[in-house]
Amino acid sequence: MMKSFVVAALAGVLAVVGSQQAGAPSQKDVTVLGFRLHYIEAGTGAPVVLLHGLGGDSSRWAPNISELAKDFHVFALDQIGFGQSDKPLANYNTAMLAEFLADFLKAVNVSKASLVGNSMGAGVALYTAVHRPQILDRLVLADGGGYRTPSATAPTPMSADALRRRQLQNSTTREETREYFRILFHDKSLVTDKMVDEQLAMRLRSAFTISKMQEAGDRGSLSEDEVRGVKTPTLIVWGRYDELVDPRGADRLENAIAGSRKVIIDNCGHMPQIEKPAEFNRFVREFLQGRVDRPSTAR
Repeated sequence: MMKSFVVAALAGVLAVVGSQQAGAPSQKDVTVLGFRLHYIEAGTGAPVVLLHGLGGDSSRWAPNISELAKDFHVFALDQIGFGQSDKPLANYNTAMLAEFLADFLKAVNVSKASLVGNSMGAGVALYTAVHRPQILDRLVLADGGGYRTPSATAPTPMSADALRRRQLQNSTTREETREYFRILFHDKSLVTDKMVDEQLAMRLRSAFTISKMQEAGDRGSLSEDEVRGVKTPTLIVWGRYDELVDPRGADRLENAIAGSRKVIIDNCGHMPQIEKPAEFNRFVREFLQGRVDRPSTAR
């Protein structure tokens, strides 16, 4: 049952159920800076915006939207350049995505929201916490949201493994897509033929955006001092077996952001919201509700 649900999530299949039911998920569009942004909206209460990772879209939150919408007003955004949102030929970077996010909130009449980001989406959320803290309530960083460390030495060349993973991030064949998603998931059985086909199609639609994000370098990156200045209440969630982003990144963020709390989810890879949705939803809900009785590890 869980496997079929995860496949549906990755396929972007979110049925618009019960159109007469208040707060039921609905797919919408809004114009920001002259471009169309697509999003899924559900629930009522305090606003929460879900931000997907590189090459993804709002379907990455299908196991979470309805659950979180029981307590919150949820917006799952196709970030500019991804999914069904417009894809301007621009120099994409984290700062640009954060700019569109801030204007998106204005467009949907939300003055302040909590941000929940996975991977690249966590980077966008953290950038917003640094540069526009006044529009944030709470912050959840899942397997992403790093910062640069000043170094007196020249950057070291990327290893062959790192270069391969960079290539796979912008996969253009089924073989590459399968290899990449076997890195993302701890449970390799989740990488089915159907999922590979759907994810390849999704990534090809955003290939230009992915390439530009890869080329961005330090544009839109954050310094350690900037991250240490974050005052927004922050929860850091990481899959213990994340093969893409070292789980020690959670420790680094916890040490940098005063008062932040960390949760490590066992038997889980880079996308805990999909691989372990029950645990992820519980930790995020409790944090957004201001509860503090959270363990540091989920098994």
